[in-house]
Amino acid sequence: MQYRNAAGRTCRDEPAGLRGVPVEDHAPLSEPRAYKRRRSILTKWISATGQGVWCTSTVQLGAAMLLDFDPDIMCFQSRVVQMHWQLEGRRGIVKPAFVARTREGRRLVFAHPPRSVPGASDELEQRVLRKAARAAHWEIRMLPEPQHVLQSSLESAAHFSGAEFAADGREREALLEVFAIPRPLQEGAAASGLGLKAFGYAWHLLWRGELTCDWSKPLLPTSLVWLRVAAVKEA
Repeated sequence: MQYRNAAGRTCRDEPAGLRGVPVEDHAPLSEPRAYKRRRSILTKWISATGQGVWCTSTVQLGAAMLLDFDPDIMCFQSRVVQMHWQLEGRRGIVKPAFVARTREGRRLVFAHPPRSVPGASDELEQRVLRKAARAAHWEIRMLPEPQHVLQSSLESAAHFSGAEFAADGREREALLEVFAIPRPLQEGAAASGLGLKAFGYAWHLLWRGELTCDWSKPLLPTSLVWLRVAAVKEA
């Protein structure tokens, strides 16, 4: 296993040596490079915590957005570990898409799905990944991908994910009180009495999950939004 330590130095260790190591907080091993004729994108997802996460495809970018929206995910990063393997006369490198940490301190490894035409190398890489994850006490998940309406709605809400849209205690309580019953997003923000900033505050609370809506429908200023009671209890 190859990774960077907290000091930024590249290290190698057996998978068991990474138990409890917060690689998701460390710097990526390298920045990706764009290649000519490559059918992908090269960009960063800026998470709600301000952390830049490299993504090399639209699928990975959508997955980063979905992980950032998940209230159980506290931190995640891409390109932080590489698994060098040699097995049955073959060798290769497995590069998980993301490593994440949950609120409970569990570490999740998000793997790219097998190629559309799986072969022997796919099977070996999956075996290597499972073996390494068991030794490192990581849980393996397939890369999530928001679909259709959900992706569009999350993209809209993500514009307000930054700390500059976070309401203070009084403003937050005012908005949670307004949306104690379902009402249109724009209408509720206006009724809060918080002025022009109320709309951004309300969108931010949607992103944080303290307010919710029907995510199976397009998220618009006229969409019904309401208080998610569980989120208030957790706050």
